Amino acid sequence: MSRLTPEVPQSSRRILGARPLEVPLFVLEEQRRSESVLALTLPGVPQDFDAMGPLAAVSSLASTETGFLQTRVPVFRFPGPLGRVADLCRAAGAEIVRHDKVEFRFWMRTNAEKLPPIAELRRHARELPHERLEALLVPLIYLNHLWRQGNPEEDPALGPSAMPDPLHELLTFIAAEVGTIPRFSQIVMTMMAWQLDGSTEGEPITHADLVSLDRMRHPFWLDDGNQSELDLYRSFFAVEAFGVPLYGWGAHALECAATDDRAGGTLALTMIRAALRNVCTYTKMLVPRIDARQFRRLQVTYGWVGDEVNGVASDYQLPFMLMLDALFHVNYRHDGVVAARANNLRFVPERWKRFFHLVYNRQPALKSWVADAGDARLEAAYLGCVQLFSLFRQMHRHLGGQVIKGGTTTGRVFADEHDNYANFMDEMAALVADTAATGDLAAPVTPDSPTAAASRGERR
Repeated sequence: MSRLTPEVPQSSRRILGARPLEVPLFVLEEQRRSESVLALTLPGVPQDFDAMGPLAAVSSLASTETGFLQTRVPVFRFPGPLGRVADLCRAAGAEIVRHDKVEFRFWMRTNAEKLPPIAELRRHARELPHERLEALLVPLIYLNHLWRQGNPEEDPALGPSAMPDPLHELLTFIAAEVGTIPRFSQIVMTMMAWQLDGSTEGEPITHADLVSLDRMRHPFWLDDGNQSELDLYRSFFAVEAFGVPLYGWGAHALECAATDDRAGGTLALTMIRAALRNVCTYTKMLVPRIDARQFRRLQVTYGWVGDEVNGVASDYQLPFMLMLDALFHVNYRHDGVVAARANNLRFVPERWKRFFHLVYNRQPALKSWVADAGDARLEAAYLGCVQLFSLFRQMHRHLGGQVIKGGTTTGRVFADEHDNYANFMDEMAALVADTAATGDLAAPVTPDSPTAAASRGERR
């Protein structure tokens, strides 16, 4: 670490036409407890993150090279009749664009009837390890989403829905075995449903592989041939891929605050800002490519649990955004933002949320330490992060607003598309202001409201 300098060079290679900054990775202890992504809880006694401290805690959840993403290319090939489920999902994205809702559902029902009885499917599923069950949930959740919508040209489907058996029975069985909500979410879309051209399924990957966005693709389509679908997936995947350095450097920044290591903290914040700059670069590049009408056909921001509508494809669920909010102590004040986060975080694993609680509640808070230290370089590094984080959210507000302007939902039901757009813009403006407020070093750090804390899953 002593050889590192605050100057972060550009990479020598171009990714999607741009040269990102070559942010060094903070080497973690590589004690990742599990490759599980979808399970809300894991068996055994929860780890005591407070006793472990930030670096040891993040090392149990994330890896140096891939962060919270999987350390190997996801595998979507399954033995026996389970393989036919994934094959059906691969075909369904093309079939849905060829038919109306009645015809598409007839096609799905006909193919579901060709599958073995649920008892045989369950027997094969029970032979799979936990991580493979999670992988099998991905095509099942995609199929469930496709069945429910039926036709991408129609308005978002509302209310409960069930695929024809044995698909629905298999979905609910595996979801219960894994311990997760079997619905489309950002966790499914970004953290699970990805592959890399040139890398085989199951192959270990490096961070250099991960950020090769031109190689990233999704294994299943909701709207086959829709370029905006690929650009959407890549835009969110870029956040986590280029955001990997944040986790180690962010935990290190908190350790530096605890020991008053101002040089170390300045370096850590410099690396965090560089990671943020890369995320901003590719967000600014990819989101404008998403056609509003094509995005609307996917309906990925319309989810449900039972008959309750929830926002699902949301960055409230991404570890990168959760880490930034916790690290910089962003307190949400807008009721709509608080409600949206509460709905979205139900899809996020409890162990992840407990780690971000640790980051948020760590003393001294990063902002308090910077304000009290009186170190000009440390302060400049901190404010540089806050300014770029605020800019990222301003950009998200503008670019996201352009995409949803055509009537796309934001995961909740409003009176009409104009009301939906106005609420989105109002909520995002409040979120930008809450983020920018963390740059006021004269204002003391205060805990957020009980309602806002509850929306993060924290009980007081």
